[in-house]
Amino acid sequence: MKETIFEVLVYLFEHYIDEGEEKAIGQEALKADLLEAGFAENYVDRAFDWMNELTLLPSAAIENPAEQGAVRIYSAEERLRFNVDAQGFLLSLEQAGIIDSTRRELVIDRAMALGDVMLTVDHIKWVALMVLFSQSGMEGHYSQMEELVYGDIPFELH
Repeated sequence: MKETIFEVLVYLFEHYIDEGEEKAIGQEALKADLLEAGFAENYVDRAFDWMNELTLLPSAAIENPAEQGAVRIYSAEERLRFNVDAQGFLLSLEQAGIIDSTRRELVIDRAMALGDVMLTVDHIKWVALMVLFSQSGMEGHYSQMEELVYGDIPFELH
């Protein structure tokens, strides 16, 4: 049995969401498919809640020029959950222009909502990909992130 919300979300993204409209199916049929694939019902339900909350988040915000170059200080809880590499990777995504400070906060929010898991670079890659997918006007950034997730080109932390 597959044991985390993260695994459900990655499975959903790879098998359904990223496929486009051709594979659009209802939530009940999707839930049945996920249960058949071996996911626990409570994780499936929590993954659906996670995705619903993502769709409720703002899709665009005006970037505050005063925030450019600002340093993000992680809360005590965030420091316990984000390993150092994950923090560095998130910073690198922002410095590379793949995400802005608004999307960084969305990624942090959605990563924290995964539950009691230690968040790694892999978690951040997937959550950032899902956040960018959900945001209108972010297609170019999504493509860059997709290359980092699926491509063989490693993203160097500097």
